[in-house]
Order: sequence, then C-alpha cells, then structure tokens
Amino acid sequence: MPWSKTSVLKSLSWRNVPPELRSPILLAAIFFSITLLFGLNRHFTFFSSYDQGIFNQVFWNNLHGRLFQSSLSSVLSTNVVHDGQVPEVFYRRLGQHFTPALLLWLPFYALAPNATTLVLIQVSLITAGGIVLYALARHYLQPRLSLMIMAGYYGTNAVIGPVFSNFHDLCQIPLFIFTLLLALEKRIWWLVWLMAALILLVRQDAGVGLFGVGVYMVVSRRFPRAGLAMCTLAFSYVVIATNVFMPMFSQDISRRFMLERFGQFATGDSATTLDILWAIVSNPATLLASILRQPEVKIFYLLAQTLPLAFVPFVAPYSWAIAGFPLLQLFLQKGDSPLA
Repeated sequence: MPWSKTSVLKSLSWRNVPPELRSPILLAAIFFSITLLFGLNRHFTFFSSYDQGIFNQVFWNNLHGRLFQSSLSSVLSTNVVHDGQVPEVFYRRLGQHFTPALLLWLPFYALAPNATTLVLIQVSLITAGGIVLYALARHYLQPRLSLMIMAGYYGTNAVIGPVFSNFHDLCQIPLFIFTLLLALEKRIWWLVWLMAALILLVRQDAGVGLFGVGVYMVVSRRFPRAGLAMCTLAFSYVVIATNVFMPMFSQDISRRFMLERFGQFATGDSATTLDILWAIVSNPATLLASILRQPEVKIFYLLAQTLPLAFVPFVAPYSWAIAGFPLLQLFLQKGDSPLA
C-alpha cells in the first residue's frame, strides 16, 4: 500500500504513541524547549563569551577546509602567553584539546553556519542523552522510576550549568556514555566499542571517564575481560593523544595545561601527562594533600551533584567505580574552576 501524506501524519499522531512513552517524550520536549529558549536568549543578549567564539570559529574553519584552525585559541596558546609571539590565524586548536568528534556535527552546522546553531546542537545532544538514559533505566526499572531518573538527569547541576553556558565539546559525553551503557546491557558489542571510540574522540581527557566504565565492568564481575580491554584502550589513548598527537600541533599540553592544572606535581617549566602520572604515583604525600584540600568544598560539590538523584549515586558503590577516576582528576587540579 503506497504511503500518503495523510497516512504518514496519522502514524505520527500523539494518539499512536505508546502510553508509557508519552511522559518521557513530553519531559524531553519541555526540557528541550526551555533550555533552548534560555540558551538563545542568553546568546542574543550578548552573554555568549570567548569559548562560544572559539567553537564557532573552529566549526566555520572546518566547514571551509581549514580543519580546527582558530586564531582565538592561538591567543591562549603557550607561544603567545609564554613566548610573546603574535597570534596566528592558522593555529590548530588540536594542540590544546584533541577534539575530532566535533566533525560529526559539521553537517548540522553547515545548514546554518553561525554561533546560534551551536546552541541548538548543544541542547539537542544533552536532551538526547536524557532520552537514552530513560531507555537504559527501563531495561531494569518500571516506567515511573525511570521517568524520575530521567527528570533527575535533566535537573542536575552537571547538566543545567553547562547547557546554559557556552558551547562545549563535552556536551557529547552524556549521549555517548549512556548509549554505551545501554548497548552493554543489551550485549550489542559493536555499538559498545563504537561508542567507546567516539568518547575518546570527544576530547583527550574523556578517556578518564571511559576508564571508569571499564573499572565498573571489572569490579562488578559482569564483563571482566571486556572491562580490562576498555581500561587498557582508554589509558593507552590518553597517553598517546597527549604525548604523540597533540604535541604535533603545539606544546600547549606540556607547557600550559599540565602546569596550570597539576603544577604541584611538576618540577620544571614543562611536564607531560606521563611526568604528572609518575609524580602522582611517586609522591603520595602531595597526592593526599591535593585530595584533602578544601574538603568542605568537595563534599558540598558531591552533595549538590547527587541531590537531584536523591543522593543514590553518593552511596552506590558502582557509581564510585564509574565516576571515581573522573572525580579524582577534578579533585587533584589546582584552583577553583575545576569544580565550577
């Protein structure tokens, strides 16, 4: 029977949506609408700032074949900040953050190549993450509790804060992580490893989060061999990306980012990720002092992040297995911005 416009519209009718899916679809639509409205209002009232310009410039240059070039990022580079050089229009941002996954969204940016599109992309990705989380919860839980978890995700500080801020490459992480975990529960292994690869391509330090997923797979004894392989993949990628790929474009990772974030473990005017890792392992006193610095701030941070989920992640061992290493990475960093 040939499809007609009327039959297509009828099949998409709200009445044909299964009752248990109506609430999550409605919740996602409300979150999408509100965050997009406020995001666009923020942008059009000139509250978008430097990072929005950087990513818009990167997307624009990618669209025109100048892959990952950004003069705005060059202003922040070690060549300018430390060596006093003049910013370069052809500077490639991959030396600061290795983010090949941004190319996935280039076709959408091409439809309307301006900074406003980045607001739509970010809101869409974070909203989609909530939808996949609902599907993940439904694998084990009843619709009502799954909907509460979905609502908790949309209401958490870690989501609300970034979605109302400048575009950020990490907005891809919830969708990829939740899809990986859902594929893991359904034993769709090709999708598990595809998501693992995409997570690594989001940013050089995204491997820390993937490493946590691998740790969960091991300590839960559900997928020990695959978990060990994922830990090995994540650790190896972080080391290779930060010590081989990124230095091909600039020395920002060793002369700027490692020192700005983990300078208490460095002894010279530059440090690689391997140098910092060795210093962390070989200096337990400095490690402990960094973890215990401003304990009230870190405890409040954990409580605030877990409040929308009724503090369940705070007391769940497997939550610590997955989030422990990303949190350790944050807690070891200097300054206040890691927890902002």
